[in-house]
Amino acid sequence: MKPLGPILALLAVLAVAASAAAQLAPAWMVPAAASKAGEYGTFWLTDLSVHNPHADTLPVTVQALPSGKENWSVPTVRFDVPAYATVNLWDALGPDGLNLDGTAALLVWVDRDPADCPGATCDIYVSSRTYTPDQLSEDGEFGQTIPGERIDEGVAWDGFGYLAGLLNDGVSFRCNVGVASWTADWTTVRVDVQADDGTILATEELSVPPFGHVQSRLATLVEGGSLVFYLADGPDDALVFPYASIVNRATGDASFLAARWSVVGVGAASVSAASPAQRIPRRPLAAGPVRTLRPVERSVARGR
Repeated sequence: MKPLGPILALLAVLAVAASAAAQLAPAWMVPAAASKAGEYGTFWLTDLSVHNPHADTLPVTVQALPSGKENWSVPTVRFDVPAYATVNLWDALGPDGLNLDGTAALLVWVDRDPADCPGATCDIYVSSRTYTPDQLSEDGEFGQTIPGERIDEGVAWDGFGYLAGLLNDGVSFRCNVGVASWTADWTTVRVDVQADDGTILATEELSVPPFGHVQSRLATLVEGGSLVFYLADGPDDALVFPYASIVNRATGDASFLAARWSVVGVGAASVSAASPAQRIPRRPLAAGPVRTLRPVERSVARGR
């Protein structure tokens, strides 16, 4: 029998790592959301959930970053999340929420001065689901969970964004790649498309407006490969949130893959030369008037 000491030490390290990975945050990006008609009679919508794990009420602001444009003035809603409660915005981009037709990314943060948030007292949890009623049944639906990403999970100059398990074969599956930006300037994001043996098949590029959101079809065919996202141009404090969405062409069902930020693979010289990202909320201007949601508006029935 092997001694337990090294095993227990390893378990302790893994527990610490898991704890760090499970941290909450006061500011979040949901990289993709929708309220729009799709192919074959579908209508895609997004439910947004915000959870407050604290004993006091927290004021929360949500802003939509419409796709394909500079976003200096954007749809905005504000609401309070009571102690230990979860607020759900059913059809968050719909008429009872941000009132935006189309697609967007979502910024979510606790609207307090950081000085009034010592420690983790303003940390919240944010997630979402984008889905459509199933056109083949009267009651079913299908879609994909799109988790919120903490502000410290964005890709900056000091790292890469990784995802794997890519399906884009041109027959059964298609892949869309997207980027949401928490940056007050234009950024250029490159993505290396890698085969499963590590060969770089192509490098594609996305130009992202200030506080913008873009999504496009991946042009390179690949099956079982990976994507590596990285900044190619933009300000020193650029912060972007890349992702991929894989769609089954036969059923229309989709799955979401968030790119995970890491310094792994980045040369030490590149890291030292890059200005560190200022991982704090940088906010676009709110469109007026700002809507304050009442509880009845936050619990409207889903769907259209």
